[in-house]
Amino acid sequence: MNIVMLGHNAAGKTTYVSLMYARMYEGIEGFGLRASAVDDHRVFIAAAEGIRWGRYPQPSDHRAVFDLVLQHGGRDVYPFTWRDYRGGALNEHVRDSPQAAELHEDLKAADAILVFADAHRLATDARGDREARRIISHVQRALDAPRTGNAVVLVLLTKCDLVDFGRASVGERVTAPFGELLNATDSDEKVVGGLIPVACGPRPRNIELPVLLCLYYGLTNRVTALQSMIDNHMRDARDRAEHDTLLNRWISRAVGEQSHADRVNALWHAAKQEYDRLTPLLDPARQLKRYLDRAMGAVS
Repeated sequence: MNIVMLGHNAAGKTTYVSLMYARMYEGIEGFGLRASAVDDHRVFIAAAEGIRWGRYPQPSDHRAVFDLVLQHGGRDVYPFTWRDYRGGALNEHVRDSPQAAELHEDLKAADAILVFADAHRLATDARGDREARRIISHVQRALDAPRTGNAVVLVLLTKCDLVDFGRASVGERVTAPFGELLNATDSDEKVVGGLIPVACGPRPRNIELPVLLCLYYGLTNRVTALQSMIDNHMRDARDRAEHDTLLNRWISRAVGEQSHADRVNALWHAAKQEYDRLTPLLDPARQLKRYLDRAMGAVS
């Protein structure tokens, strides 16, 4: 699974991923996270500790790629890739900037896109609205490209603890830039969309929900794909079995070709392999859904 996060400078991407990783590494109802690279783990944990004391990491100034693994019950369950881009790439033209071109390609190939928007800036500065709409244009362009699978698009309103969402005018101003995008995801069966307020300071809020939502849909997509392959193998095996005769076995052996019986065995073996890959995902997917049903109901 490929997850891409993007947002303008100071939107809180680097802070978020550090806190999110540390929170997930500690564990949430049997789920955890680990980094494939030890150095990434150390950087995330050190940054999260600094944030808890009010020391925030510097914004990312380059493209970063992290290989992470979702764990359940201490066992690796689902690997995924997390991609981060410096905010400046959003303002550069694809023809002039290799990183802008890379961003566009990564967005088209992404299974999940996390859009970071500074809620306080949106509420207090008109430039925040223009920046948010520029990000949305990148996302919509990527979603308009041909897509083979489903996608998740989540808008993360960072620094939500600095905004009074109780005032209707403020809430409308903060969420206005994303209305068209979220309406489009509602009408597209292949895209799941949503908006989540997050706080990434010493008292973090909702930081685990975006990544767990992405991973839930990634897991369920993987389960569906594996089940489809198993069904196809079993159907083909049954069709081949109907044509399995002693004559076919003798002729196939004589000419050095695979008989219907050989093909049936190969198909059943392939189905068993896919089933072995599927089984460890079922319980984590069910438990993750139960957790998210409760957690999303309490989002504030």
